[in-house]
Amino acid sequence: MERIDSVNITKEKIRREVLKKRLLLSPEEIREASKKIIEKLENLKEFQKAQIVMLYYPIKGEVDIRGLFKKVMKEKILVLPKMVGEEILPIEVKDLEVIRIGKFGIVPEPVGGRIIKPQKIDLIVVPGLAFDKRKYRIGFGKGYYDRFLKKTKGIKVGVAYDFQIFEKLPSEAHDQPVDLVITPSRLF
Repeated sequence: MERIDSVNITKEKIRREVLKKRLLLSPEEIREASKKIIEKLENLKEFQKAQIVMLYYPIKGEVDIRGLFKKVMKEKILVLPKMVGEEILPIEVKDLEVIRIGKFGIVPEPVGGRIIKPQKIDLIVVPGLAFDKRKYRIGFGKGYYDRFLKKTKGIKVGVAYDFQIFEKLPSEAHDQPVDLVITPSRLF
């Protein structure tokens, strides 16, 4: 667990340092850590009971949860985020062939598909650059997930590598915490 003085460190500095570490992970390190996180996620009673599950398509070394896509599609309704303007639009995905590079030319997202109301999603897996013990997160700084999570009622589960967990992160009034955070070694 990293120790930081939230007065003396900025979100931007945390973003740079954590992203740098994440980009240095080998494909094998990502695969092993992601496998452990997926196992913990699948064992959550909240995941097992959920009928509509929102995942994300990993970029820039994020925890790779793509291994869950097909399982969720078979047993539940899979939802992936699509960036539209300044908002996340939750889109049902029935076929992985409809995923294409989207906004900013970086993030793969669904093309077409039924829009699911945010309040109907039972469980949302949330990426982040950093999380703290209070379950606050730092993302890339655009506020997409903060705005989206404010509209949801489902369980919000952050996923991260162990080095992405901090004692306390700087937070602002608009920041939305998650309900649980899963790392390869812990769940809190």
